[in-house]
Amino acid sequence: MHHLSDFSMILSQSWFDSLVMPTWLEELFFRSRAANEIGYKSDVVYTIIFWISTIFFVPMMGLMFYFVVKYRRRPGVPAPRSASHNTPLELAWSVVPTILLVWMFFAGFLLYMDHVVTPAGAENASLTAQKWQWRITYSNGGESPETTDELVAGAVPIFYVPANVPVSLRMTSQDVLHSLWVPAMRRKFDIYPNRYTTYWLQTDPLEETEGTEMLADGTIYKDYWVFCAEYCGDSHSEMAAIIRSVPPDYFQQWKRGIATPEDPWEWGQLLYKTRCASCHTLDGTTNIGPSWKGVWGRTEELEGGGSVVVDENYIRESIYEPAAKIVKGFKNQMNSFQGQLNDDELNAIITFMKSVESNPNAEGGQ
Repeated sequence: MHHLSDFSMILSQSWFDSLVMPTWLEELFFRSRAANEIGYKSDVVYTIIFWISTIFFVPMMGLMFYFVVKYRRRPGVPAPRSASHNTPLELAWSVVPTILLVWMFFAGFLLYMDHVVTPAGAENASLTAQKWQWRITYSNGGESPETTDELVAGAVPIFYVPANVPVSLRMTSQDVLHSLWVPAMRRKFDIYPNRYTTYWLQTDPLEETEGTEMLADGTIYKDYWVFCAEYCGDSHSEMAAIIRSVPPDYFQQWKRGIATPEDPWEWGQLLYKTRCASCHTLDGTTNIGPSWKGVWGRTEELEGGGSVVVDENYIRESIYEPAAKIVKGFKNQMNSFQGQLNDDELNAIITFMKSVESNPNAEGGQ
């Protein structure tokens, strides 16, 4: 926004907003007003370019149709000689579009710079994309344990952010190309494997935002959808998340509460919610991968023949080399977590898995 101070003075005038982007057009193109000021400026610039294109396109197509009919070839009528030169007309159709294109370039460039340059004082976090889930690790090492199944068919994570505070994300992919898309913020940014890209977002103050809701304790919040905008495989359409804007004080309290638990079972439960819930259920229903309900100690039939007992060695192998033994009826779709989960985290997952309504052959539990 610091690049657009003079530019914003024009675009923020209410009369200009109504002229360029009336409410009906804003709802038609963008569904609702952008969740922050930069997103709104992007909408205005896009709409101006749309009107410029329309103003040129419609008369040109109309004139072309008129000329095609008026000057069509007729039997017995010689074709008129074309004009060889018209200096005023040629200057007009060269200079006017050039001026408009120069404006489009600088308006778009300055907006792009505001999109990619993070303001000072931002909250820092790391985002990891992996088929087919999003993960955000906050500055204290914690990850959000909350999920919802109201956005797509499966459970997707809910990421908390402080309202009206910039949040800087260092992003990378564990497998293929993904693209983080937050429609309400007019942001879409590619995420690459073996490389970091940066992205920042900021929501409007909650008291100025329509569509807010309340948590059970009365805390006001607003949710924003997150999708993957780059086709990444079978469950691409299910790769979603929720960004939840909450008051800054509440966010700091919430972040302190998601720090790594000391109890292995609680840690395993947290890791399940953040790493495993998108593919494995706890209630016996089939998802992308086998359910964890009663799985510990069970003998599983494998694709291609053979069987295996679900124990520590099998779980370790399945997490680090998921293609080694595939349970019958499922596809080879799981990505390796080699280098992403250490032994302590693996042990925590096993501790939690043993407790998921263990069958009679299971040990441990809680």
